[in-house]
Amino acid sequence: MQRPGGPTAALGPIRAVEPDLWIWMGDNVYADTLNMTALDSIYARQKRRPGHRALRESTRVIGTWDDHDHGANDASCSYPKRDRSQAHVLDFMDVPEEHPGRERASVYSAHTYGPPGKRVKVILLDTRYHRDPTTRDPITRDPISGQHYFPNEEGTSWARRSGSG
Repeated sequence: MQRPGGPTAALGPIRAVEPDLWIWMGDNVYADTLNMTALDSIYARQKRRPGHRALRESTRVIGTWDDHDHGANDASCSYPKRDRSQAHVLDFMDVPEEHPGRERASVYSAHTYGPPGKRVKVILLDTRYHRDPTTRDPITRDPISGQHYFPNEEGTSWARRSGSG
């Protein structure tokens, strides 16, 4: 569900500068749900928004997801609907059905643009699909880093939070 003044509010001024490329970096929608019918509706509503539709018609659009697109705040690999959720985000990004990205578990991608000698490579990571679960620290919150999670059991990954997720 789009937050008031969220990303689509800025799409008019963005379109006005005629960008060559728009990259959704996550929080494309706010869809914290296990209900895949609701998730489908949320993505469809975002695609129908006039600003988003106009941007897609005039600009190449690519992207990845973050927790709210994945399906739950701070979601990880333990999110039970991640495969269905992945299909929704790939549909939202208009990834063709025959694209190899439809066959793998994750929404990471790499894109190359421009003529030889002037190419730019855009690498989009997926920080959700394979992310280890985290444990929230209910007491301690570092005022500088915003850290309020414990490391996972193996002590190999941390989740940092600096605002809206």
